Amino acid sequence: MFSAEELANLGKPLIQLLSVWVSAIVLVFVTRRSLRSAIKRALLDRDKAADSTRRIQRGEALISVGNSSVLVIAVVVAAIMSLGVIGLDLTPLVASVGVFGLAIGLGAQRLVQDFISGILMLIEDQFGVGDIIDVGEAAGSVETVSLRTTRIRALNGTLWHIPNSEIRRVGNMSQQWARAVVDLSVSYESKYDDVVKSIDSAIDILMENEETMAALVERPTVLGIERFAGSSVDIRVLLMTKPANQWMIAREFRKAVKLCFDRDKIEFPFPQLTISQK
Repeated sequence: MFSAEELANLGKPLIQLLSVWVSAIVLVFVTRRSLRSAIKRALLDRDKAADSTRRIQRGEALISVGNSSVLVIAVVVAAIMSLGVIGLDLTPLVASVGVFGLAIGLGAQRLVQDFISGILMLIEDQFGVGDIIDVGEAAGSVETVSLRTTRIRALNGTLWHIPNSEIRRVGNMSQQWARAVVDLSVSYESKYDDVVKSIDSAIDILMENEETMAALVERPTVLGIERFAGSSVDIRVLLMTKPANQWMIAREFRKAVKLCFDRDKIEFPFPQLTISQK
């Protein structure tokens, strides 16, 4: 049986260890709450003119990275303090950790680069969770931004895991506004003025629909003839939309054009070959 003094000597380190880890848990919880509030206030004050959904997406991405950082730091500090409570001499341990850390640091430069790149991309607002981006080999919707990687869900369902340091350029299709560029091909026999009138009728259909009207920033613009192709005359139309709405608007516009062209008897072209015999 243990004496009262032995139990006291045994219980004291256990209580200290418990205190260290409870304090670490509380500190993580409080710091995460404070970090979340600080990031939301900072984004609100800085980007008052920005879209609220955009601010929320960016804030959640920054909060996710911040939470991960706080957790890692808290665990490392609590582990070191726990070793001190147990009675281990930390001087040789710190020296060993220093040498070991240097060796690991040389081999983990990519991890550090991933972390720094992820932080900078979020601070500079290059993209956030929910954005639709193109980073070269992968394109799709951003699902997660972590300390090391960015996860992108492609249109076909593929989930790409990309180290942050390997993202050299980002094409963001979800910031501020977007634009759908639609080229309409008509036969050479079609009169240009009649085609433009029919296209304007298709635009009117978009403007009269509440859903498509809400996704448009302004009335679409008919730029005019873009090229004379082998079997068609191509007319370009620009449709400025709210972020991530360009694909829906382009589909609805093509649908409206098909209805108007059928009504106005404007022919879509098909491959033609003219043979001349001398």
